[in-house]
Amino acid sequence: MSIKRRFIAGAKCPKCEAMDRIVMLTSGDSEWIECIECNYSENRPTHIDEPQMPEVADEIGVIQFKPRPRN
Repeated sequence: MSIKRRFIAGAKCPKCEAMDRIVMLTSGDSEWIECIECNYSENRPTHIDEPQMPEVADEIGVIQFKPRPRN
């Protein structure tokens, strides 16, 4: 299987903090990042947890503004 490489613009390495040196590698279902400066590597999680709803509702609401019709 071939490996696809994509550089991530503006990304900073968590280990050496080099800017624009992180590449995302994809092979089949696997994805991981590597730093080409210090060889840091990190696997991307394969499962995504569903977002949890807060147990207590907060007081933040969504307000949608609509423009008034012009006469």
